[in-house]
Amino acid sequence: MTGIAATILKNGCTMHGLYKLPVPVLETSTCNVTPNSIHGKFLKQISLYLLDEASMIPKYALSSINKLLQDICNNNFPFGGKVILMGGDFRQILPVVKRGRPAEVIELCLKYSEQRQYVQRFSLTVNMRVQREEEEFSKWLLKLGSGTLPKIFGGAEEADYAKRAILTPTNVDLLAINKEVLHRLPGDVKTYLSSDSIETDDLNEINNFPVEFLNSLTPSGMSVHCLKLKIGAVIMLLRNLDLKGGLCNGTRLTARALHNNYIDGEVLTGVSADNRVFVQLAPSCKFTFYT
Repeated sequence: MTGIAATILKNGCTMHGLYKLPVPVLETSTCNVTPNSIHGKFLKQISLYLLDEASMIPKYALSSINKLLQDICNNNFPFGGKVILMGGDFRQILPVVKRGRPAEVIELCLKYSEQRQYVQRFSLTVNMRVQREEEEFSKWLLKLGSGTLPKIFGGAEEADYAKRAILTPTNVDLLAINKEVLHRLPGDVKTYLSSDSIETDDLNEINNFPVEFLNSLTPSGMSVHCLKLKIGAVIMLLRNLDLKGGLCNGTRLTARALHNNYIDGEVLTGVSADNRVFVQLAPSCKFTFYT
C-alpha cells in the first residue's frame, strides 16, 4: 500500500467524495474525474481501495467506479487493475430505493452487479470486537439476521408487554405485524370502522374522491379505516385525551373489554400504570377530506 492510500484510511472519505459520484447514482452515471486532473492522478497512485458497508452500495456506483479506474489507469482490466476490498454484511441495510419494492431493492445491490464475476469472496470466522461475555449475544444477532430465530421475544408474559415494542421502517410492515400479532391472540375480533366523507360543494370533486378512496387513506396520527382489536391486545393512544390522568399521545393500554361505543382498557405505561380507564369512541369520529 502506498503512503497516499494510508492517508485516505487515516482521514476517512465518503465514496461519493473520493470518486466524485453524482447523487443519485443512476445506470448512466459517471464519475466526475478526468485522467489528467490532479484528483485523477491522485487516484491512479492508490494501490488498494477499501469500501466499507458494501451491502449499501448500489451496483451502478460500482460500475461507475470500474469505468473511472479503467479510464485513469488506461487499463481494460477490471477496476483498471486496482485492488478493491469491500467489507459488509448483506443481512444489514441494502441500497435505498425511494418507494421501491423489495425486488427492486435486491436488484440494485452488488450481488446483481456485472462486476461481481471478478469478486473473490472471503468470510471472516472470528469476531475480534466481541468480548467473552458478549459471545452469546453475538450468536443471537447472527441468527436474527439469518431469520432462524423461532421468536424474537421468546415466551413473553403479558406483564412484560409495556417494556417491549417492535420497530418498523414503514407503515406497510407495521400493519402486517399488527395483523399477525392479532391473529395469534385468542378470542374473537371486534371491528371498528371510521366514517369518512368529503367536504365540498363541487359535485365533480365528490365524484373524484369516492368513499372507498377515502377509506384507503391513513393520514399521520390517525388509525386505519378498519380497526380490528381483541381482548388482550395492546393499544397505543394517538391523541391527548387526559394529560393529568396520563392518557396522552403514546400511552399504551391493554384492552380488557371491547364495547360498541367505548373500550375498557388497563394503562401499561406512565404514572397511571395499572389503572382501568374507559376510552369513549366519538360517534361522529370521521376523517373529512378538504379540497
